[in-house]
Amino acid sequence: MSNAILTISNLAKYFGANKVLKDINLEVQKGDVISIIGPSGSGKSTFLRCLDLLETPTRGTLSFNDEVYFNINSCKDDFVNYVEYNKALNLYDEELVRTEDEVAIWSNKLIEHKLEVHKLKGEKSNYSVEDFNKKINELKGLKTEYLAKLKDAKKEFKEVRKNPVLKRNFYNENDYKKAIADNPNIMVDSKTINHIRSKVVMVFQSFNLFNNMNVLENCIIAQTKVLKRKYEDAKEIAIKHLTSVNMQDRMNYRISELSGGQKQRVAIARALCMDPEIILFDEPTSALDPEMVGEVLDVMKNLAKTGLTMIVVTHEMGFAKDVSNKVIFMENGYIVEQGLPNQVFVNPKEERTKEFLKRYIQNGITEVK
Repeated sequence: MSNAILTISNLAKYFGANKVLKDINLEVQKGDVISIIGPSGSGKSTFLRCLDLLETPTRGTLSFNDEVYFNINSCKDDFVNYVEYNKALNLYDEELVRTEDEVAIWSNKLIEHKLEVHKLKGEKSNYSVEDFNKKINELKGLKTEYLAKLKDAKKEFKEVRKNPVLKRNFYNENDYKKAIADNPNIMVDSKTINHIRSKVVMVFQSFNLFNNMNVLENCIIAQTKVLKRKYEDAKEIAIKHLTSVNMQDRMNYRISELSGGQKQRVAIARALCMDPEIILFDEPTSALDPEMVGEVLDVMKNLAKTGLTMIVVTHEMGFAKDVSNKVIFMENGYIVEQGLPNQVFVNPKEERTKEFLKRYIQNGITEVK
């Protein structure tokens, strides 16, 4: 039996042809504070959303306390012959460009022809009647030819567009069915999802608070709806956690009356009310004014000291190096490097990590507290 509280194996997430996550593997131990860093668009937020099933992974296995709550060992995309598909797609794209260019060429020929006719008529006095009529007839003949060429070009372009290259034509359904028969998929029901989301709780960068409720009500509703707590018990717990994030004097305020930093502290208190075993923080300070960042980071630092397991997507390198016990660098849907903060920030192994962290190292990150 693993000591990991959360295990992620071969996790992938595709949005059509866009492969956002590619074979992510990670074990999260109880009490870990893991910071995930990396450039925008590297898949960090999507990774967090997959853990909480706010996004359904395309493939992979997720286990919480040694119980698998999601498993797709094989996805349909794995049984697409991408070599032949990409070859056909390239040929299709080339043909599409060629036929579209043909349409443009003959359209331009007609525009030039029109200008030439206009010019000839303006210079009519320079020609004899016989020569003028001869040139006009020559131009009429060219127009007929150009119109015919344009008609053929449009027809060819239309035929190409009618027959796009479809990925499903390169997919082997029989092999896929055999694979999932050997290792059945586990797709969770709503009850299991609610259970997971009460134990693995997300704090969003955009707060996701209910604007039609006050601060206290925001911290009560999920307890009564998901955990089925009695209202008075939920209220007591909400007050406790709002106090822990120094929001006890704002409990009756509307969300619209709060600053960004206060909203994020309410969101953290709401997460704590669910008695989570893990909190996922998705860039919790990125939507805040600089002067409000500190108050949210202070709350998170205090939470880390309590032993709460936290996975944090962040651009706050100071937090990542000082508070985390593990740092992960992601890019292009992969975990490029992971390790202790001192190793990743001060002596990274991978060239891409060194390049990403260059300016932080130059600004004086030479040791980790």
